[in-house]
Amino acid sequence: MLHTIGFLALTAASAAPAPKTSAGLRTRTPVRRFLTNANARSAAQPSRTSARADIRAVLPTGATSPAPYFDPLELSKGADENTIKRWREAELTHGRVSMLGALGFLVAENFHPLFGGDITGPAIDHFQQIDDKYPGFWKALLFTISLFESYRSTYGWSDPTKGGDLWSLKPEYVPGDLKFDPLNLLADKTPAEIEELKNKELNNGRLAMISLAGIIAQELINHETIVDTWRQILDSEEKAALGLTDSDFQDNVKNIDPKFLTEPKKDYDPNEVGKLITELPKL
Repeated sequence: MLHTIGFLALTAASAAPAPKTSAGLRTRTPVRRFLTNANARSAAQPSRTSARADIRAVLPTGATSPAPYFDPLELSKGADENTIKRWREAELTHGRVSMLGALGFLVAENFHPLFGGDITGPAIDHFQQIDDKYPGFWKALLFTISLFESYRSTYGWSDPTKGGDLWSLKPEYVPGDLKFDPLNLLADKTPAEIEELKNKELNNGRLAMISLAGIIAQELINHETIVDTWRQILDSEEKAALGLTDSDFQDNVKNIDPKFLTEPKKDYDPNEVGKLITELPKL
């Protein structure tokens, strides 16, 4: 909605009559000149429409088995190079945040030395607890995050005031590559090893996004910590397993099905099982 309002405002400003010069010509407003330059740059850059060719050329990492180019909704079909790179930037950013968030849920629920140990229970409720006791904490944290995000936006994103396109990355910028390697892990790595590490980061980030969504949904439903939820699941499974060995339970089931828990008749040679398995791919 905000983008729509902003676009309409820019359009209205560019269409507004400009003051006439002494020669009777209209002077271009900065907005009209900016939009004209942006349109010229867009026209000069050919768009790519082949989804698979674009993804392979633009994003050499991230295509791993069993679904190398997983795009069932064909979102990348017809998307230009900058759009695909911007999506990868968003995927990496959300994946990194989700990995930290999923780990943070587990750590904060079991180890919480901050705030005098007063913040307890499921992590989904920690936000309200901290805000009630320390109202200024989230404001300070939000300001700190904005500083990092401001730096990231100037590092990888084009500057429209210096001739760059809106909502586009710098041509030389590799999505997600902020040159942040404090432990110097990539110093002695070959290109193949670096690509493998990038694929691992992407796959773990994708898994973390799904996991974090599941964690949040679970805690919103039962308001139990993740560890307590695991314990309840394991306890119920253990009770179900022990129930199968209960003699009364077995007797009741045998009355219904006399063949229950009887050893099946072996009408095959166990030594031939290995040979049969090797023949399965040929079927």
